This record gives sequence, structure tokens and C-alpha cells, in this order.
Amino acid sequence: MNLRSRVRRASALGAVAVAASLLVAACGGGDSGSGTGGSGDPIKVGAMLSYTANGSNSGPALEVGAKARFAQINEAGGIGGHQVQLVTADDALDPAKAPAAMRTLVEGEGVVASIGNGSADGAAIQSYLAQNNVLSLPGGASSALIQGDATTFRLDKPGYDEMTGRVVDYAVKTLGKTRIAIAYTPDAVGLPVKEGAERQLKALGLAPVAEVEYSASATNADAQAAQLKESDADFVMINHVPSVMAKIFNSAERIGYKPVYGATFAGATPSLPQIMGDTLADRIFFATSFILPDSPEAADFRKYVEAQKGDIHDSNVMIGWVNADAVAAVLQKAVQDNNGEVPTAEQVNAAADDVLINTPYLKDLHWTATDRTGPNGSAITKLAPGGQYVEVDGYKPNPFVAGV
Repeated sequence: MNLRSRVRRASALGAVAVAASLLVAACGGGDSGSGTGGSGDPIKVGAMLSYTANGSNSGPALEVGAKARFAQINEAGGIGGHQVQLVTADDALDPAKAPAAMRTLVEGEGVVASIGNGSADGAAIQSYLAQNNVLSLPGGASSALIQGDATTFRLDKPGYDEMTGRVVDYAVKTLGKTRIAIAYTPDAVGLPVKEGAERQLKALGLAPVAEVEYSASATNADAQAAQLKESDADFVMINHVPSVMAKIFNSAERIGYKPVYGATFAGATPSLPQIMGDTLADRIFFATSFILPDSPEAADFRKYVEAQKGDIHDSNVMIGWVNADAVAAVLQKAVQDNNGEVPTAEQVNAAADDVLINTPYLKDLHWTATDRTGPNGSAITKLAPGGQYVEVDGYKPNPFVAGV
């Protein structure tokens, strides 16, 4: 997706906003109503999640978020009279385990769409999903998943590269940082961050003072932390799940190197302060397209997540909810296109070729056959003392999208 296409897409949203609002309302968005549940066959949605990965067990939280949104929809009558059923499989965020987990969902359970997988494990099933015409909305935000014609992935959040541009822009213009380094893993999570940081620094007339590759599977990152310290970077852009980023954080702390860090929503989970305590409080900033769980707009989210006994402040719960929110809009269109019957996976995938989603959680998200990107903007949050995440800069267009 190039900048020209991104800008052109944004300018076209107003023409279809009314239809989109009606479509989302029809599948239970906003007020849940007092429906008694659907009477037709259920629609199965799969979720390939992590329940057993060491330090990355996001699966339970993602499941809670998705189940909460589907519970709201089902309470309001389902989608075209069909209840939505979530079916899960554990891949431990391991690309080697992902194909078997997804085959269980598609061939064993007959799911018509998939949500929740990460970026690296998602890449391992990309061709399989395409061969079987199964729409997939990942929990991560790797733009690599939506590139090329042979993919059924779509993003319901900005790509990591675009969110990185937002963080770097904030670091330079608001925090006054000019010596910016990039620490990245050579995978679908880290490489887009490297690209996005390089691009935004160039737009600002700067260049990285260091680019340091480290391994997600290594036991420590002592050598890489030493390189970052030697570069005298005052801001380090990094992105991964907390257990992986902590390799850099802990190695840097051991040698007395204490820069400010930037990341995306992927690292803004309760496990980060659990691992690092208050060490990074007020020193790490994140880009996110999610609304604050305590905001008035998130009343439905709070109600249904709390009914599932979930933590509304866990970003993984919000990821699951947003995944479900987005796939519900596509399912609604697919059921309508199929005369009220449960659609096939191929029909669901085709329905995503022209759908606009406009809910409190997803603003003006328009997918077409060639544009699979997520929303155009992000907010900036930071980790505050006590393990809380607070917003420090409101939602606005990501600089790459705005053409900066």
C-alpha cells in the first residue's frame, strides 16, 4: 500500500459512511438491544491464539475480548438470526505450530473466518488461508501480512510501520529527541518498525544514530544494549511483546543505559510492568488506535468484558474485541449477500472486498479488494507509575498517511 493509495482511500470514506453505519448497527453495534438470540445455524469464527508461549500468553485475554463482543451481538439476536460461535486453537505464537492449529480450525471445525493470530505465526499460515479463501484479521499489525494478491489477511489497526511513524514524530516534535536509534527483531514484528522509523526520520531531516538487530529467542541482548549505549541515542524505537523487548530493557538497565523508548500497542500490556516494575515508568511511549477502556465511548466494552470476568485495561482484551467487532461487520454483509443463510468462507472473504466499518471502536475503516489496510490514525499513550497506561496525545492521523 503506497502513500497515494492511502490518501485516496481516506478521501473516499464520506460517500459510504451512512451505509456503513446502518450495516454495523444491524449486527449489534452500539446499543445491544433486547434480542432473544438467533434461531438459525451458528456461524463459526476461529481464533488461533497463544495459551502456552513462554511469557506471551495473550490467548486468554484475546479470547475474553472476542467472546465479550460476540456475546453482545448474540444477545441482540445474532447476525441475521445466527449466533456467532468462537472456536479457539493454541499455536503458542510459534510459526512451526501455526499450520496445524489453523488446519484444526478450518478443516476440523469449519470456521468461516479467523481472528487473533500474531504477526510471525500469521505469516506461517498466509498461503494456507489464501488457498482456502479464509478471511483473517490478525491480532498483530504487520503490513507484510496484507501485501501481495495471494492473501486473505486484512488489518483492523494501522500497520506497525505507520504507528512507528506516529511515535517517532511525537518523540521529535514533542519530546525534543533527535538522537534516535532502532532496535528490531528480523521478523514480521520488527522489520516494519525499522522501515517506519527510517521513513519518518528521513521526512524530519534525520537519520537513525544506530540500527541494532536482536533475536526474539536469545536469552539476553547485552551486546545490542552496549551498541545502543555507545550510539548515545536518547530515544530507542523498539517493538514486540513485552517478554521479547525486556531482553533489551534489562540488558540496558544492567549497564546504566536509560533512554526513552517508543513502541506500539503490542507491548502495552499488563505483563510489561509485571516484568519491569516501575523501571520504565514515564520512559516508554506507545502508538495505539484503540479507544481508552475507561472512556464513555467504551461503555459496551466494559459491560460485556466484565461479564466475562476480563481485565478491561489489558490491551489484549481490546484487541480481541476489535477483531470481533470488525469480523462481525463482514459477516453481516456476507449473510445478507447469501440470503440470510450461513455463508461459506469464500463468501465471507468476498464480502470483505467492499465494506466500511464505523463503530465506536473502529472509525471509518474501509476495505476494498486492493486496500486491506487498517485505520489511518493513532493516539500516544505512556506507561505511568503503578503500571497504568495513560493517554498523552490524542488520536490523530499517522504522519505517513497525512503525507508528512
